[in-house]
Amino acid sequence: MTDIHLAIPPNIARKTTDDLQKAFPKIHIRPHQTHIEMDSFFSQDFGKEEHTADLTLTAYPAALTRLYSMGDPGKVFAPMPTALPTLRPELAELGINETSPYYRVVCLVCLVAIAHKDTRPFPASWADLCHEDIRDAMAIPPEETPAPAIYNYFQSKLNGDAGREAARLADKTLLPLDINQKVDAGDFKAGMLLSAFARTFRQNNARMVWPAEGAFVLPLLAFLKKDAPQEAIDILDTVFSHSFQEFLAKDGGFIPIRSDIQNFGEVAENNCHIQWMGWQDYACMQQEYNRQIRSEKR
Repeated sequence: MTDIHLAIPPNIARKTTDDLQKAFPKIHIRPHQTHIEMDSFFSQDFGKEEHTADLTLTAYPAALTRLYSMGDPGKVFAPMPTALPTLRPELAELGINETSPYYRVVCLVCLVAIAHKDTRPFPASWADLCHEDIRDAMAIPPEETPAPAIYNYFQSKLNGDAGREAARLADKTLLPLDINQKVDAGDFKAGMLLSAFARTFRQNNARMVWPAEGAFVLPLLAFLKKDAPQEAIDILDTVFSHSFQEFLAKDGGFIPIRSDIQNFGEVAENNCHIQWMGWQDYACMQQEYNRQIRSEKR
């Protein structure tokens, strides 16, 4: 039975699971895991032959960190099929081309800011979120997700010590839907979310902000296990198909890799203006963040 591991953003998880199970009824899709379980798995067990699925889709940077640390990834992973669609040119120009044949970018997940309508000064940039009147009332997803490491990396890179301090002070206890609701209610002045969770607010008291420096992006990656069944390759083809890539763009709010799929919504409205860190920093980001946290606790 083909083993599939979907560690994917929650706004696309249910439909993706249902559609794949319907199209490939004999596959085994691993049960849903908590963020804590996924963080542990990709940090410790991913890449071990006995623990790695035939096909893995994940937005956890630790997966690539593990792949880079392997002396010979080909002992566990298969090179990605060369017939898959190539990366759209504007993303290639930013340096998002894969650096190893053993993974492929499926799409880019956009992280944007939100702010309560009464927040002053109302933020227009990531730098504005470092303001002392905002940084103490800023919420981002919890430590067991990639969000704190990403926020720390980019705020430090873009805004130096002020950014690093803003990242340190941000609340890291809430899940995305809770952040949406808490900022909307005025319990927090601002937050960082996937763009799909920043589109609407129940009380209409908060607004999405696509920061002037660009949205932070997190790649959703695919990994194929060595000697995986043909069915796993067929599913991989489905993930890169026109219809699925359009779903990622239109419903997910993500940036598709196919050049024949247009961007939708806020991505199109902001001309796909994004911040990308490069693969080496991406692979080291979580470890560097963990070291920083340990140092602060001493």
